[in-house]
Amino acid sequence: MRRLWGCLILCVAVVAALLVHDTRTSEAAGRNESSHAYGSHPRQTLDAYWNTAGEDRGGEQPGIVILHGGHWYEDTGWAGWSRRFADAGYAVFAVDHRLNFDAPWPAQRTDALSALDWIRDHAADFDLDPDRLVLLGSSSGGQIATAVATYRSGAFRVDGVVALSPVNDPYRAWRDGNAGDATARQRKLRDNATLLARCHPDPSDNSASAHSGCRDTWADMVVRNRASGGDDAPMFLLHSEDDFVPVRHSLDLEAAEENAHNMPANGVTVETVAGSSHGGALLKEPGVADRVLGWIAERTH
Repeated sequence: MRRLWGCLILCVAVVAALLVHDTRTSEAAGRNESSHAYGSHPRQTLDAYWNTAGEDRGGEQPGIVILHGGHWYEDTGWAGWSRRFADAGYAVFAVDHRLNFDAPWPAQRTDALSALDWIRDHAADFDLDPDRLVLLGSSSGGQIATAVATYRSGAFRVDGVVALSPVNDPYRAWRDGNAGDATARQRKLRDNATLLARCHPDPSDNSASAHSGCRDTWADMVVRNRASGGDDAPMFLLHSEDDFVPVRHSLDLEAAEENAHNMPANGVTVETVAGSSHGGALLKEPGVADRVLGWIAERTH
């Protein structure tokens, strides 16, 4: 027993030493990291990564606010990319939000809006220019990000939205997940979109789940239904050619913005890359991270 306790104490000491080393390395590089609550729910938190501004850095920094993916059901880590973006000159905020089993839609959009308000209110703490903010969302987080871009006057809230494999049409995802050849990932997305809505969207279903409130929720989850053109934030939407969230999710949103609502031709940019990468993995594809940072720089510098 004494040996066991001795090993446990030694392991804890080693882990603590490693954590201290990581922190010192960040501080030596001039990067600060901290965690904060922007609401009362345990998941309404964010991690901040930023560099102390100075004359050599040009004063206040623009910001990138990251919304993670995970089928609205789980978290996915963004610490690595957050640090890379911070080292590129941005104040970065990796935001957690209530998941689909915590609260139904639109709680997730509400959390993103609340996090943005909190970040602006505390901009001085992070040497952030609150008037230069871009959202970056991955997969389900991409849907939340584009929903923020199109909610009321999104263009006055953020300077742009980058979305990686965004599930811009959860109803399409539900249909794809019901197809006979649906993959396990498509079925998982279907099931979690249903949990997000708290009802079944089958139009042939005459049960209570097909009531008007259910239809309204599914309609609100489909981002193009709120497209309003010039009032919406510019968007850069990326998918892979064999993405299990196909590029049609973004092409339909682009068409709604540009054809029906007269957004400028460069207001929504949709790109596909080779392969089957999804969400944050797209940033590992050749040239994608540079294009994303270039697009963000054009709107924040």
